[in-house]
Amino acid sequence: MNTVPARKEQNTSAEFKHQNYSYKSIRETLEGRQSEELVLAFAGPVGCGINLAVSEAKLALESVGYKVHLIKLSSLIEAAVAKGTVVLKEEDYRKFSTNVKRYFRLQDGGNELRQTSSSYLAEHAIEEIVVQRGLQKGLDVEPEDYVPVRTAYLIDQIKHQDEVSLLRVVYRKLFHLIGVISVADKRRARLLTIDRADPSEISELMERDRRQEDDNGQQLDKALKLADFYLSTDAGTTSSIQRKLKRFIGLLHGENGITPTPQEYGMYAAYSAGLKSACLSRQVGAAISDFSGRVVSTGCNDVPKPAGGLYTAEDGINDRRCVHREEQVCFNDREKLSHKADIRRALEGLTKPVGTHGNTEPLIPPSRLQEVLNAVFKASHIGDLTEFSRAVHAEMDSIISLARTGTPGIVGSKLFTTTFPCHSCARHIVAAGILRVYYIEPYEKSLAQKLHADAIEFETEDDDDEKVGYSARPVHGQVKFIHFEGVTPRQYLNFFQMTKRKDDRTGTVIKIMPKDAPKAVGEFLDNYRTFEAKIVQKLKDEATPGLKAVDPLDAAE
Repeated sequence: MNTVPARKEQNTSAEFKHQNYSYKSIRETLEGRQSEELVLAFAGPVGCGINLAVSEAKLALESVGYKVHLIKLSSLIEAAVAKGTVVLKEEDYRKFSTNVKRYFRLQDGGNELRQTSSSYLAEHAIEEIVVQRGLQKGLDVEPEDYVPVRTAYLIDQIKHQDEVSLLRVVYRKLFHLIGVISVADKRRARLLTIDRADPSEISELMERDRRQEDDNGQQLDKALKLADFYLSTDAGTTSSIQRKLKRFIGLLHGENGITPTPQEYGMYAAYSAGLKSACLSRQVGAAISDFSGRVVSTGCNDVPKPAGGLYTAEDGINDRRCVHREEQVCFNDREKLSHKADIRRALEGLTKPVGTHGNTEPLIPPSRLQEVLNAVFKASHIGDLTEFSRAVHAEMDSIISLARTGTPGIVGSKLFTTTFPCHSCARHIVAAGILRVYYIEPYEKSLAQKLHADAIEFETEDDDDEKVGYSARPVHGQVKFIHFEGVTPRQYLNFFQMTKRKDDRTGTVIKIMPKDAPKAVGEFLDNYRTFEAKIVQKLKDEATPGLKAVDPLDAAE
């Protein structure tokens, strides 16, 4: 059995500037500039066991040759409070027990720091990475000349979507977000036993942690949906977490022989289907798999067309989706705004008597009318309605597609959807006999849990996790709605594309091991403009034989 070829020695920036291109091809020179650094951030709800996930990730990365630096955003918040950068009102926390008080203080401290910038904590994490890299390189090497060794930075933990966005912009393919997930009962149990939280305070703590109204407050749900990999801690053992992280690190480095799980395959099929949607609100995809795990139907949210199915690009000039109609408006939004206008007229028509001569004046002063209107509209939840949309929802499209083609029934099947089903789809999923529903993104507007608690089991574990394939057993009990676990669709192609797996001469396996292999998804130390300059200089050198390459940046100096 062969092993992956040894990593090529990388050029330092100084060598790169003065490379004699007659001795090495420009492609090899540029490829040698791939970074060996890795930036992993973690996000998860309170009580999910994220500390264990981070510590196991550190051990797993060290076992394959990474030097690991841990960056705790909670420490940044505590330091800001200690310095007086953030001032908290201690009286706000007196009613809470000691351990819960710390959580609330961290939440409020983080919210205060994000008033400066919604990505403030991520900015400081980046600063810490720069500092750590500077300590590694020593004082005698210029920053641009230093090529970092195999180093991983673990950021614990992300609570806002803008923090994720900034880290992705800066570190590009070096950055990955790990979403740590756990069902509510397991999180409550950890908060009781490990964090010794007061039982009466746990529900408030969990809800406050999940989502806050302020744009700069914690928006964990929105941050968590941006993950590249979801890791469930519900098994409650370190061996389970170690196994999953080992697989993830193997995929990061192109380890061969790792293929998608049924969950990953089903969710990628759903995501791919969703990309067909031209809905002005959002793109949602769904897929249904049968007993054997075979995907038998997919669907997306879009407008139905006569004779069956949804409008697609193939319909050409007959495509009557909202984006192509002359109105150029979302019908759902238009109807909701129409209702808002009706409420405004009704409020304007409210009057009260003035004096004794039958005179009247507006009950609501004109100066406050818009304020009252907005309050009434918000309280009515009309803005949350989806009933006025022309689109068939993705889950319904996948079910209807099977009904339209006359395929055998789907009792006991599984449905994958990129977004938690709305209450309308939920009741049809129950009626169809679907066994399990896997989802990624939460959906605040769904009333499924409120309306169908008798038929659906929410916040539940996936007891099929360790099984291969699907059981054809009849359905008993409630339909399980389960958060997706594994590689998310955004990374599916990057992680599962085939690498060179065998020796072409002998047919023997080339075993790719994370300890020796470069990352499967590479990122360069230099930006594309630096590479452009190198290519241009190479062409100039070739036009003048015998002349050693001179870097355009050097010439400018």
